[in-house]
Amino acid sequence: MDPSPDTTWVDGDAPVPAYTELASTDDISSSLDALLLEARKAGTPLPLTVFSSPVARITTAFFRAVSDKNDELVTLFVQRGLVSPDVPDAWGQTPLIAAVAAGSGAMVCTLVRLGASLDLPGVYFANSTSRAYVPPKQRIPRTALMVAAARGNLALVQLLMELGADDGIIAPDGALALRLAADNGHRDVVAFLPARRGGAFRRWKTHHAKAMLRVRKAVGKIGAFGKFFGWYVPKFLLWDLPKYVVVLPVKKGVEYCWAHKGEFGGWCVRQVCALPGRVKAAAESVWRGVVKIPGAVVRCVVYLGKVVGRIPAAARIVGEWVWESLKKVGVVVGDVVLAAASAVHTAVMAAVDFFRTITLRDVWNGVVRVVTAVVVDLPVAVWAGVREFGEMSYAVMKALFGLCGQVLWWIARGLLWVANYVPRQLGKIVAGMGASVGKGFHEVMVWFDPKH
Repeated sequence: MDPSPDTTWVDGDAPVPAYTELASTDDISSSLDALLLEARKAGTPLPLTVFSSPVARITTAFFRAVSDKNDELVTLFVQRGLVSPDVPDAWGQTPLIAAVAAGSGAMVCTLVRLGASLDLPGVYFANSTSRAYVPPKQRIPRTALMVAAARGNLALVQLLMELGADDGIIAPDGALALRLAADNGHRDVVAFLPARRGGAFRRWKTHHAKAMLRVRKAVGKIGAFGKFFGWYVPKFLLWDLPKYVVVLPVKKGVEYCWAHKGEFGGWCVRQVCALPGRVKAAAESVWRGVVKIPGAVVRCVVYLGKVVGRIPAAARIVGEWVWESLKKVGVVVGDVVLAAASAVHTAVMAAVDFFRTITLRDVWNGVVRVVTAVVVDLPVAVWAGVREFGEMSYAVMKALFGLCGQVLWWIARGLLWVANYVPRQLGKIVAGMGASVGKGFHEVMVWFDPKH
């Protein structure tokens, strides 16, 4: 029985498709082989991935026929009793959803004629590669109409509605066919579907859960960051380092001296005898260092000369960055001025024309364009220049100091990353909470206007 207009799903409530059981595995294999032979004789061979399980072979072959829009083979599969027209594949996708994903209205009609349930929920994947990365608990069921609406296929939406599909079914995450079409920007489908309310709290709850998951991850990262720098680093500096570098070596030295206290007098005599030679060696080392000072000074002067010679190249890099940044900001500022002038012109013309050809919506769109340019476009342009500052500074340090400059730049970048880590995570927390509040406001607007 098809779900009623206010049908909602919970785990375990999805209708179970009927299957026609064969006598044994051998019967399934022989029936499949006979079907494939008949398909080859009819000139419509079916490519088939070989699986160890005959049931998996049949299901794979059936869904391949649906995706290939092979009506004859699909009909043979069902009429032979090999599969139900509602049989799901290994991921939970129904044949009707596979037909909608293939964009075949003829296949949809064939499956419905063979007895497929229009409103049977199944899993839908936007692309084949996503199947391997979606856990079963996150595979939200959709009806064929929901899939068609989400894909923006107006012809299939109209066909399914004519066949009797229910557009009022609410998915576990609160999705409606109308909301899926609206969220994906398919205006023609939104205009065709009737206005429906419902599922708002579920949609907000689903969105809120995702937002709070991001918030919890950010909080966990801040906690790990604080634990590392607030506990492990001080513990290493104040406890582990003194313990293993000072205390334990001194303890072991004292224990050694005590164990060999009888040899202490002879050791002192040897040290006193060796002292003049050591003083002489130290003095010679100091003299060799003093002799090398002039050469080191000369090398420093030569290196500084090279650095000074590289200044023009570094200045050119800085100048190019300044010029490009000013150009980007200048273009946006020009757009702001033009948008403001256009908005004023639209408002004046609307007043002069008494809003006959220019409506309030046109005036509002002009105001929105100005606000967007000031609040969004200008900060984005400024941030683009700031972001390119890192690349510019790296190029400057490399041009001036070579490898040493590159090393210093990476060290500075690491320190900056550490300093910005907690603010970035706090930003994620604020963004997650803001997204949850924004979703709630959006659902309120949808309640007032279901086609919002």
